[in-house]
Amino acid sequence: MARGIEVALVILLLVQIIMTVLIWTLNPILVSHQTLAAGYIASSLIILSLVTYVYYRGEEYDQEWIAAGIGMIVLIMSLVYLKGGVV
Repeated sequence: MARGIEVALVILLLVQIIMTVLIWTLNPILVSHQTLAAGYIASSLIILSLVTYVYYRGEEYDQEWIAAGIGMIVLIMSLVYLKGGVV
C-alpha cells in the first residue's frame, strides 16, 4: 500500500513541475492567461500541502485526504478550463 502512495506522490510532483513550467510561459497581460495561472498556482499549492501531509504523517496518513486533494485539483483545473482559460 505504501508503494502506491509513493507513486501517486511522484506523479503529483511531476504534475507540479509541468504546471510551474506552464506558468512561466504564460503572458500576464491576457485575462485568459491570468485565469490559467490562478488555477495552476492553486493546484500547485494543494499538491505541496498533500506532499507535506504525507511526509509529516509518515505511515499514518489517511487516504481520504489524498483522494480529496486530488479531487480538488481536478475540480480547480476543470473550472479553470470551463471558464474559458484555454488559449
